[in-house]
Amino acid sequence: MLDLPLFPMTEGAYREVLDGVSSYTACVSEPPWSALSAGVRPPQRVISAQNMHIGHLESLIEAEGDSDVVVGMGGGSALDTAKFLSWKTGKPLLQIPTITSVDAGFTRDIGVRVGGNVKYVGEVIPETVVVDVDLIRTAPPHLNRAGIGDVLSCMTGLFDWRLASERGEGVAWDADLAALGEGLLLELEDNADEVADVTIDAVRWLAGAYRRIGAACMQAQHSRFEEGSEHFLAYSYEFHTGEHHIHGELIAMCVMAAAALQGEGEERAASIISRSRARAHPADLGIKREMFAQAVIDLPAYVRRQDLDYSVIDVTPLDHQMVDRLWSSLSALPRREAL
Repeated sequence: MLDLPLFPMTEGAYREVLDGVSSYTACVSEPPWSALSAGVRPPQRVISAQNMHIGHLESLIEAEGDSDVVVGMGGGSALDTAKFLSWKTGKPLLQIPTITSVDAGFTRDIGVRVGGNVKYVGEVIPETVVVDVDLIRTAPPHLNRAGIGDVLSCMTGLFDWRLASERGEGVAWDADLAALGEGLLLELEDNADEVADVTIDAVRWLAGAYRRIGAACMQAQHSRFEEGSEHFLAYSYEFHTGEHHIHGELIAMCVMAAAALQGEGEERAASIISRSRARAHPADLGIKREMFAQAVIDLPAYVRRQDLDYSVIDVTPLDHQMVDRLWSSLSALPRREAL
């Protein structure tokens, strides 16, 4: 049984929280910042979080003033920008996610871009993560349904970890950590219909799932139970195209592709994606077959270049016949509009 070091979390109204902060730097997503900022205590500095390249983030440090607190308010880029600023300046961190598309608010590692690749640097723990359920539910529903991605990835992540462990590669298998991943998947299946409707219970469940994932990664010092070939494929695709997608939607799509590559779990993944009404069909994400094929064919070399963990990618030929197989699986997913 895991005794997880859970991040502090508060459920409440973002306006009341910001009104209680003396002076702060706000790292925000736009939208929704302009609509949300009216009537709250004005920040000393506003940073629109759009560029996650390490050089840009370093430049933000040079212009940082004497505010007391760093606040992240928005999606993954805003939350990671705030983490970076807090880490570099030593200022307390307050995280206010406005959508549930990614687990960044509950993880201590900071996701940045270096040479077009995703890298994790530094670590910081927030003073608290504020979950304003009413605020989150005002976002376009597809941005919250995308939250299944970083939970669904436990399915393919666990497969890859088990494969690696059996071959003596990487960190040893941990039954308690694996049980957490399997339990989260069962909970996701139980909550898929709630996620589709973006109910209060769904938002609370997703936040709680992220909280446990972040704590488990922090305790274990790795993320093998929820990150594997599906994340590596997503990283490869964004590297080759320079595109940046809604994280959870891209990961959900890549879980489906990784499940096809692993030879198990496709029906389960497709059912969860369908029931939650998450967008994962490549056409809905604007993903073209030729660019997907390039990302798949180069995946083994990409994994080696980036020194990523051992996975099914290391033992399976990735040729154009396999691309056809994966693309066929993805194309069978239901189409969803961005609502």
